[in-house]
Amino acid sequence: MKNADTKKTLAKVIGLRLVLGLFFVSALMVLLLTAVVNIQMNRHVAMITESTQNHLMTAAQSLAKFISAEELDQYHTVEDTYNPEYQALKVRLIHFAEEHNVLYAYYWRAFGNEGQHIIDNDTDTEEQVGPWSIFEIEDVALNGLAGNVGVTDLGTYTPEWGGLISGYAPVYDSEGRFYCVAGVDISDEFIFLQRKDSRNMTILQIAALLISVIFGVLNMLLYRRKAIQIEEAHVKLQYFNNNLRRAFSTYLSEDVVEEIVSDPTRLQLGGVNRHMTAMFTDVKNFTHIAEVLAPDQLVDLLNYYLSTMSDVILDQKGTIDKYEGDAIISFFGAPLELPDHALRACLTAIIMKRLETEVNNHIAANKLSPSPLHARVGINTGEMVVGNMGTQKKMNYTIISNAVNLAARLEGVNKQYGTWILATENTVKETGNHLVCRKLDRIRVVGINEPVRIYEVLDIHEDAPAALLEQVNLFHRALILFESRNWKGAQTIFDQVNKQFPGDQPSLLYLNRCRQFLEEEPGKDWDGVFTIDEK
Repeated sequence: MKNADTKKTLAKVIGLRLVLGLFFVSALMVLLLTAVVNIQMNRHVAMITESTQNHLMTAAQSLAKFISAEELDQYHTVEDTYNPEYQALKVRLIHFAEEHNVLYAYYWRAFGNEGQHIIDNDTDTEEQVGPWSIFEIEDVALNGLAGNVGVTDLGTYTPEWGGLISGYAPVYDSEGRFYCVAGVDISDEFIFLQRKDSRNMTILQIAALLISVIFGVLNMLLYRRKAIQIEEAHVKLQYFNNNLRRAFSTYLSEDVVEEIVSDPTRLQLGGVNRHMTAMFTDVKNFTHIAEVLAPDQLVDLLNYYLSTMSDVILDQKGTIDKYEGDAIISFFGAPLELPDHALRACLTAIIMKRLETEVNNHIAANKLSPSPLHARVGINTGEMVVGNMGTQKKMNYTIISNAVNLAARLEGVNKQYGTWILATENTVKETGNHLVCRKLDRIRVVGINEPVRIYEVLDIHEDAPAALLEQVNLFHRALILFESRNWKGAQTIFDQVNKQFPGDQPSLLYLNRCRQFLEEEPGKDWDGVFTIDEK
């Protein structure tokens, strides 16, 4: 009997220990799972918080430059708000709020210890014109009065603060003096949703000590749900960068845009001096082509041609400045610095010329143009100013300098030499030995007095046929004789180039010059520089 009782007792003890063991194992699994989810939640909250703060700061800074202090200074009383111009400003603020994903966008100014509302995007006709005590507002708003950019401290934010999260930035007048504060607001709902989720996770961790394997299974399901929420949060985070992507994706390559989004400090507002390369392209006789096409046909042709050629520029990490009809203005080396910007520009031009055969086959097959499209290209490397230029209402990311003007002039100089791609010596020197280039004249162009040596860019060296290399070498031999004033010797070799390679326009040009100089030699003071009077 005692043995039977002992066995029963032992069985109960073993069973109890087994149940307890299973309980603690399952509880440990639950704790581990909830810990993993909690880490993900903390990362998620930190990511959303940082993204929100950056979003508010960027929006506030943009608003500070959106409407000038001079425009805002026209409104001081309730009567001023009835002006049509005031209503037009409200419409602009409404569009600003929509584009920057904020609930409210507004301006206010301070007079001593009192503040006065100026204008906002609220469609309510009742305007708060003040005055009111500036001590009633957030500290970050007061920082705006001190010329600082700030956002609500999300770590200490409570529901009693009014349901909005704010960002502020100072507005300066044209003389650089502080005038007022620009502010933007978004809803605080997401903060409390995140805090609620965090509290739920804490409750789950405590409950895990009292729940068995079933709770562990349920918690795994919860982990799956949280994983989905994290993925949704990632999608929302992507939205905060969409405005930046949209702003640059039309004229920057995708990988360059991604680098800027990951590190916005690479993009500096305002103009900066930088050594880079500019490229201008223009289609030969496009005016005549445009005259014979209907407007819708012209649009179809331009869209196809510009899209195809722009992709080449973007593939080489170039930036498209603007389109002027059939012309494309682009540059290499900004907003991201490219050590090989000169080579990339020349490669772009070569690839574009190679693509012309395919493009013209498509144009002919679809009857998009009465004649083929052939573009001339001008390239120059030098010091340029690049950045957002214009006014507070209208800015353009562009380049300016004499080096830019020279690139534009070279595109037209192609007409004089019968060439397709012309680059300056500055550009060719920076391309190394990767390209086949033909040396031509030293020239002066319209608007630029300093003479420059120009080169015809022909091909990528490793792709160049032997005949092309022979042609260039023979031409250079003739050019050396020409520039040493040996007209007869130069004429003989230029004539040889013309016979071996019929239709070579630069050779014909120099051949005619040799004949002219044999009849009437230039003066001894001639410096060998040719002036190009046409643009």
